[in-house]
Amino acid sequence: MDIQSDLVVIGGGLSGLVAGTVAAQAGLETLLLRKGQSATAYSSGAIDVIGYLPEAVEPFSSPPEGLAAIAGLYPLHPYSIVGYDESVTSENVTDTILEKTRLAIDWLKTHLEPSISPLVGDFNVNTYPITVFGTKKPTCLIQKTMDHQDLELRDDSVLLFVGFSGYPDFNPAAAAKTYLEDRLALEGPPRKVGHCFINIAPFGKSYNLSSIEIAKHLDHEGSIDRLAALLKEQVDQVGATHVAFPPILGIRKAVQNIARLQEYTGATIFELLGIPPSIPGQRLQRSMEETFTTAGGKLLIGFEATSCIKKENQIQVIVAKTQRRQVKIEAKAFILSTGKFIGGGITGDETGFRENIFNLMTVTRDYHTARDLIPSRFTNRLAISPSGQPVQYCGLSVDPRFRPINEDGIEWAENLFAAGAILAGYNYSVEKSGLGVAITTGYYAAQNAIALVKEAV
Repeated sequence: MDIQSDLVVIGGGLSGLVAGTVAAQAGLETLLLRKGQSATAYSSGAIDVIGYLPEAVEPFSSPPEGLAAIAGLYPLHPYSIVGYDESVTSENVTDTILEKTRLAIDWLKTHLEPSISPLVGDFNVNTYPITVFGTKKPTCLIQKTMDHQDLELRDDSVLLFVGFSGYPDFNPAAAAKTYLEDRLALEGPPRKVGHCFINIAPFGKSYNLSSIEIAKHLDHEGSIDRLAALLKEQVDQVGATHVAFPPILGIRKAVQNIARLQEYTGATIFELLGIPPSIPGQRLQRSMEETFTTAGGKLLIGFEATSCIKKENQIQVIVAKTQRRQVKIEAKAFILSTGKFIGGGITGDETGFRENIFNLMTVTRDYHTARDLIPSRFTNRLAISPSGQPVQYCGLSVDPRFRPINEDGIEWAENLFAAGAILAGYNYSVEKSGLGVAITTGYYAAQNAIALVKEAV
């Protein structure tokens, strides 16, 4: 056999990295396969636990409120499955879901504290960061760089939106206008909002700048000091107490860069919540990969799992390949966290929906088989609507231990677990629950895999 391990995690997004880190910390020899860039790296970098019910207009005030609603209305939602345990009575299922989800979210927050993407926020209440559009979005945890602190509490606060000349992905004037209109309607501070452009010309380029170009430039020695000097003029001119930037203030040094800007200008500096792809998403990805390897996990990048060898009710070996090499990997347990359509875990065409490695059963929102269903029949005519796209509910059906099941309700393999976006029964884009589900299901899929491996010893 080419490689042997206790546990193989297939997929390098947040669910896979959480699962792999938990397993490695428990003493399992853990190998993680990532074929390319994960969907986590393209995310906003904020940790959504639950924001809305499908078709709802008003957001939940807190994750506990949302999780309680999910538990009562959607018994097969991934969050609900977390609460199913032989030792839990039906009266205690909701409390169990809340406590287990809280534990997983707190675990992530603790482990990212010393990283390049530390998180702030409270599981008991949603926070509302400002987006690059000037709107507000409910979420549970945000990166420390996105915290606008006392902006909306001080009567004397003045906010300045800052854009970069030649950077087309952020319009500070439009964001300022939208945000001010919202604050005036709510009759809350700040009542003065301005905007400006700053010219930094990273690497000598002053046009058609990308987020990654600016972020890399600001990580270079001396770049943030030059930006600070230009920003100080704008801050003094409008009397800004707070300054909002697009989320591109560095990749590895964003926290230090903001601290330097605040020291130089005397204003509170923060990043806005962006849209995919985003630099904070890349920070989150890098932070979790470093956390995983620090825990002792081994990361194989560029390897795609393609098939398996199964004997009776257990997977014994998976086959993974690159363009030039193929390896066979033997393990005692496997966690499938390959994502859905973005990550390539599930594909859909005129022949139906299929899981791409093990050919596992895929199901619809109503938990009918989706293998022979045409994807176009599960889309709405409106691209963006409160109910979202029904196709996003498709995925794998799992048992209470997060093991994918067959049509008869029995697990497909005793030692295969699934986590993250590949699961059926929820729509992360509508619910604003994507990374929360990834963290929680990854955490408990790992716990189940750990128990299985240690029982076999």
